[in-house]
Amino acid sequence: MTYSVEILPTAWEDLKRIEDCYRIQFDKDLALEVVENILNVIERLEIFPDSGSLTPDDLLNEQGYRMVIAKKHVAIYKKVQEIIYIYHIADTKTEYTKLFYR
Repeated sequence: MTYSVEILPTAWEDLKRIEDCYRIQFDKDLALEVVENILNVIERLEIFPDSGSLTPDDLLNEQGYRMVIAKKHVAIYKKVQEIIYIYHIADTKTEYTKLFYR
């Protein structure tokens, strides 16, 4: 079974901030490479929706959220029926679970 992946607006904003940060610190080629890597990891959820792991936050885990890691970044998602919703994308060195408590 193939699932549909929907990247929510908050996650698109996260991804744009990541891209901008890499463009400023490095260059556009590296920025595009990082974004492409993140999107490739997310795309694999279409076939392997349960391949992600639990988050470091027990409350998020209880609510069904999972995460996949793309090198230095993490995408937090939830599977609802046949759709994978991507809620946030963040640097693994940040306290990314707090994005859900704003």
